[in-house]
Amino acid sequence: MIRYKKYQNKNEQTPSSYMKYYARATHERVTFEEFITHMANHHCVFSEGTIRGVLVEMENCLRELLLEGKSVEFDELGIFKIGIETRGCSTAADFTANCIKGVHLNLFLGKRFRARQLFEDATFKEADIYAGFDGDDGENGTVEP
Repeated sequence: MIRYKKYQNKNEQTPSSYMKYYARATHERVTFEEFITHMANHHCVFSEGTIRGVLVEMENCLRELLLEGKSVEFDELGIFKIGIETRGCSTAADFTANCIKGVHLNLFLGKRFRARQLFEDATFKEADIYAGFDGDDGENGTVEP
């Protein structure tokens, strides 16, 4: 069940949506520990310790391979890749590695995790006014009960 909270857009720079009501998804964060317990309790033959070990190694190996310039495909989940942010240069000769400003992680989602499939499988419910909100708390508006 995906829960949401309504908010009113109070950003005057968006006249077509100004003062209209929208919704943002709310999230209850699941910690790594809770995720491991969930997996172990999900008719899994592996212990929490085994799952923890595999996931920690997966995380370490994924990072290592990404930093080697490789992309990593996780079956139905998707493909992880490193992207770079650069500043522009007037000529190709002017461009060096010093022109790279940063990196980011790209995830190209597999079929089961694409927005259309998730939307088709999702159910929605308005969140209780006291429900936790993990994320933007209405930067462009106010969260309404």
